Amino acid sequence: MKNGRETAMAIGEGFVEIKADSVSVLTDMALEAEKIDIAAAEAAVERAKAAMKEDHTAEEVAAIQASLQKALAQLHVKRRRHHG
Repeated sequence: MKNGRETAMAIGEGFVEIKADSVSVLTDMALEAEKIDIAAAEAAVERAKAAMKEDHTAEEVAAIQASLQKALAQLHVKRRRHHG
């Protein structure tokens, strides 16, 4: 809840602390559904999928997978808020 209203967010990797009266999130990405650009997220998914078809080091593969997961999380939140 934020200002008395429920807020859906796409979040990246991080930590969550849940207390009786609050929730704290420490993450590298937190976007409210209203601020997510569907076209940009879909383009990021396509770029990541194309990049996965190429040869990369293990570190590069991990970075590409992280980018893909962030973009997919954004799409999930945005689409859920519009259809749910």
